Amino acid sequence: MANYLDNPASLKIDLMLRGIRMEDPVVKAWACGSSGVDVLLPQDTLVNIPCMEAFTGGSPYTVKRRGEKYFVTDGKGEVEIKLVPKPAFYSRKTSTGVPYSDIATVHGSYTVITPSPRCDFFDRSVECRYCAGNFDIKGKNDRVYTVEEVVETVEAVLKERSSDIIYLSIGFSQGDDGGIEFLKPYIQAIKKSFSCLVAVEALPPKDNHWIDETYALGADSVLYNLEIFDKELFELICPGRASLVGRKRYLEALGYAAKVFPNGTVASHLIVGLEPPGSTCIGIDFFTDMGVVPILPIYRPSSGRALRIEPLTTEIILPVYKHLYRAVKKSGINLSWVRDISMVTTPAEIRGLVDEGRGDSLMESFYKSRLGLKAAWGLSTIRRKLRVVSSSDSDPSKH
Repeated sequence: MANYLDNPASLKIDLMLRGIRMEDPVVKAWACGSSGVDVLLPQDTLVNIPCMEAFTGGSPYTVKRRGEKYFVTDGKGEVEIKLVPKPAFYSRKTSTGVPYSDIATVHGSYTVITPSPRCDFFDRSVECRYCAGNFDIKGKNDRVYTVEEVVETVEAVLKERSSDIIYLSIGFSQGDDGGIEFLKPYIQAIKKSFSCLVAVEALPPKDNHWIDETYALGADSVLYNLEIFDKELFELICPGRASLVGRKRYLEALGYAAKVFPNGTVASHLIVGLEPPGSTCIGIDFFTDMGVVPILPIYRPSSGRALRIEPLTTEIILPVYKHLYRAVKKSGINLSWVRDISMVTTPAEIRGLVDEGRGDSLMESFYKSRLGLKAAWGLSTIRRKLRVVSSSDSDPSKH
């Protein structure tokens, strides 16, 4: 087995692939369930480590305790880690009695909120084959959280400083807007009530004016997740996305959004392990050439998923992430937005694998600070106003 303990970025990838065995009773009690456990590796590298899935039983990694300190060990070496406590607001409820933890999930710098659990791909039996059913409401509670409940939740997140960015997501629904019309009151209420950054994950709308609308509403970042770049595999694994949206529309929408939103705030997932690594690298180059940030989640087979593909190894995955970092840097894409996320390895974290010994640039360090986040929010607000005014002036229908 290769030793990944010496580099936080490679260790993060290997831990996400292999998971961890929970042997210490104290550590096991701290585990937060099937979504894994969040820990800080050296250099403040945040990772969510699987710990409950069946495949983790064969992991070489365990956590051990010495006094007040915790260490990840592979049986040969060890590195000190810090346990990330669950947010305190998880134990509280909204005024309507809904647990905040049902509405929001913290993943480092992002708090993910999905107001509606519905995805019409499941109703049409064209859901993505890797999906575990997060948006499948058959036999489940399909309650849609109100704007007031979401605003209460965001207030709890921000008061506790659990994360800096509110990430609103929605599954597939009918309509030309890609889900933005549904998310509109949530975006507006959050931006009216709080000075925070909002990212939106939706489906590409059929017309580009909805992308302008998304920006004008107050969204600071947008994600249209293609997931798989290879055309044939995309159609095979993502039948709903392929037939009801189309690969061509994904690429068109991402390219247009990159011209509307600030540098580094338009992104798309490419799942590592669902296509050949070379295909993922081609997708990385395509996205970065048009100013889109590729985000690379790692595929892991688990119960409840229709797709059973043997996962790649860290040795195979590492060159893909190195290619990602070089491509993003070559394209001059801002790395400050997509950062400090426990569920994926971000381009900024790969720097240590490619540029050994180099720390954060002055600008990136600034944007990680509280002052920098305020500045980012202020600049994005000013830029949006200028962009919206410019769009209105150039539209003949407005005169």
